[in-house]
Amino acid sequence: MYGLDRAGIYTEVETEILYVKERLEKLFPNSYSESLSKETTNYEINKKNINKIKLEKKHFSTLIRIDFSYPRFFEENNIVPLTDELKKIIVEENITHLINQIIDYKISSDDLYYDFFEFTIQENVKNFYKYHNIIAMFYKGLTRKYKDLDKVQYYNFSKSDNQFYTTGFIFQPFQGWKIRLYSKGHENNKNNLQKVKGAILRLEHRLTKKIIIKNFNTNKIKNITIQSIANCINKNISKNLADILIAEINLSKEILEKKFKGFRCNELNSLVRDNLEWILDEKIIDDIITNLTTRSYSRVKVYRQKVREILLTSQSQASPKRDFFGNIERLEVFFNNLILANIKVKCNTKKHLTFLCQKWTEKTSHF
Repeated sequence: MYGLDRAGIYTEVETEILYVKERLEKLFPNSYSESLSKETTNYEINKKNINKIKLEKKHFSTLIRIDFSYPRFFEENNIVPLTDELKKIIVEENITHLINQIIDYKISSDDLYYDFFEFTIQENVKNFYKYHNIIAMFYKGLTRKYKDLDKVQYYNFSKSDNQFYTTGFIFQPFQGWKIRLYSKGHENNKNNLQKVKGAILRLEHRLTKKIIIKNFNTNKIKNITIQSIANCINKNISKNLADILIAEINLSKEILEKKFKGFRCNELNSLVRDNLEWILDEKIIDDIITNLTTRSYSRVKVYRQKVREILLTSQSQASPKRDFFGNIERLEVFFNNLILANIKVKCNTKKHLTFLCQKWTEKTSHF
């Protein structure tokens, strides 16, 4: 599922700022205002889907900026992003109506421009922690690829399990594009009375004005559809992010092959435990051990069973909480449903770790 969540728009109007302030304060009498300077005032609205309104005085005009939520116009929360193109238009017409209530003439949605928008891709999953290994690999891959401007990882602590668990990260590769991968269910249940069951894995792309104009040749909200944003992500981001994650997984496999080369049975316990951060899934280490040994098949089966037992024990004690089983299948879900890259993932002792990727018909580019 993908759609729009939060956004910021602006428009420049020919109404004097004092008039706009007076009308705004009558419309939202309980709003909190803060004067940042003689020319700029911020209003904390937090009513329905309107978060903030900012007024900036220009020479002969007023610049109005509105920070708002698309889904909260129709719902009490933003658990599900706005996916419907018609509803997008309805929200934008409502924003236009709001502006017309605080100025002395009428404008249309054709006069509204994006400051930023947050495009959300999400998947309902049973347990967020089961994606820990994939998320960790993704984060490491992004860190190797980009000289980031801003990054932070999030964790929480479970008193019942006595373990930390990951709840996601924020990563800004460069100015104008920020990635947020997180547990939407945890965030919602922490901040709202209305709780959700299960976990929601959400990948959020925040694009700002410069990047929007570069990719759409405009930042006029009327000319940018939800589907056009999805197409842009698929064309300019999906292959790039998929390549980053595949490269990191292959690197971890190479590291494990070097570490386990010439292993002996009595070393398996320490080798596995010392290299947990590089083990994405039991099937990968199973394949490595099978191909590194020259011993009989019956002996190989003993090694493989021993590794499985070590991983089961390790994941029960690991903090942050994680799962070493089923990640090949989860990785395919992550590629297809979160990154929006059509990739199949296979791993066995005959074909080894294999990524079957779509043919990218269009020349891909970067932001």
